Amino acid sequence: MKHENPVLPQDDPAGLLAQMVAHTRYEEIPTDVIDLAKRAILDTLAVTVAGSGWEIASAIADQVAQWGGAPQGRVLVHGHAVPAPMAAFANGVMAHAIDMGDVHRTGGHVTEWNVPALLSVLGIAPGPVSGRDFLTAYVTGAEVGVRASAALNLVRYHTNWGMPGEWNGPLCAAASVARILAMDADETWNAMGMAYTVHGMSEYNKYSEGTQMARVQHSFAGDNAVKAALLTRRGVTAPRGIFQGVPSGILRHIAWDDVRPELLTDGLGTRWQLAEGLSMKPYSACKFTHSFIASTATIMQREALDWRDIDRIDCVGSTSSRMTFEPAAAKWNPRTVAQAMFSAPYTIATAAMTGGFFLQDLHADLMMDDDRRALMQRVHIRCDPDHVDQFEGFSVAVTMQDGRHFAHVTPYVKGHSRNPMTWDDLADKLARCAPFAAIGLPQAKLERVVALCRDMDRVDDMTALLDCLTPSHPA
Repeated sequence: MKHENPVLPQDDPAGLLAQMVAHTRYEEIPTDVIDLAKRAILDTLAVTVAGSGWEIASAIADQVAQWGGAPQGRVLVHGHAVPAPMAAFANGVMAHAIDMGDVHRTGGHVTEWNVPALLSVLGIAPGPVSGRDFLTAYVTGAEVGVRASAALNLVRYHTNWGMPGEWNGPLCAAASVARILAMDADETWNAMGMAYTVHGMSEYNKYSEGTQMARVQHSFAGDNAVKAALLTRRGVTAPRGIFQGVPSGILRHIAWDDVRPELLTDGLGTRWQLAEGLSMKPYSACKFTHSFIASTATIMQREALDWRDIDRIDCVGSTSSRMTFEPAAAKWNPRTVAQAMFSAPYTIATAAMTGGFFLQDLHADLMMDDDRRALMQRVHIRCDPDHVDQFEGFSVAVTMQDGRHFAHVTPYVKGHSRNPMTWDDLADKLARCAPFAAIGLPQAKLERVVALCRDMDRVDDMTALLDCLTPSHPA
């Protein structure tokens, strides 16, 4: 085992993370982190609205309604009142259905893990949950998830080794739920340990095989987070040695030689790693395709090129981006929505033809379109193992049939913390997502969602946000 630093369960770094979650006051979180949190929450609500009607999301909403039970939580957009874990199950799949939620540079998603679960437990919290309470729960839980990924050096491995994938998500959700439910540090730690224990480890095939589990995994994560908190209240105990405990804390279980356990607690409570590299997505596809999409679109628009005259498109990405162009037989021949979302050749060809990539480009007819498929065959991609940033700064070069050659590198795609989405950008994203909702939301409600997120620190009861996201309730 390469990581030889075992600790007793009671000394595991998870304990300090749980203390941070339980004890951090809203006033201790910097204003720039709070502003980022507000925008990240709105961003996730936008993609959840679109996700409510996407592929299997409606079927899952119907299923949890059929299961029934105590009306504790609300299924967003659909409006069903169901037990809190079931609401989290349905809301989780909607948040990830269109693969347009934020991504952190440490590897993996963030907000789409904990916000669906947070909204699902508002009805079982000890009292009305204020916007400040909600923001504090969001930030502290998200920080747990980000630090877990950073310590594992996840971005280096997760697309190649396929394990443990996005194991940080259930920890993120469980921590946030524990905070909303006013659990103390020890209870929070226990809930995190329970969420860790039930999460499947070798699960990256959900992406490589183009399955629905890429979305439904978020359902199980939210469901487990809520159940972990509620079962903790009932006295169910769980392992505490989440990271370095003997024999199989995650850093020991993985046995990589470059894990960084110090990142779990370095500057905890004063340094917010969440704010150091969170990217919101302008395109409804895997984040590893975004730099390719942005640079392709820039070249086509800047030079006023006609895609019909393209001879070839040459791209160079990071090692991790290989998951979007390997194996070639699958990535140059996507046949399902899930496969198309994770196909760099398809997204690049689409960007050359349309100037971007959004949900309408995932229609079956377009995936099988002869022109689009022919252009995909002119896309050539390789990886540069020395490219440091796994998500950003990929090079794209377009060569025309008349010999002209154009190249571009987008340093940071729109939505990155160094090229952030503004409130106007996010309002526009919500407006673009809204037509794909399972049930139409009135414009007044959409505008109210934006206003509530922007002024969340002044919201007294977050059920006001739930009302805006449910057609049968007044805004």
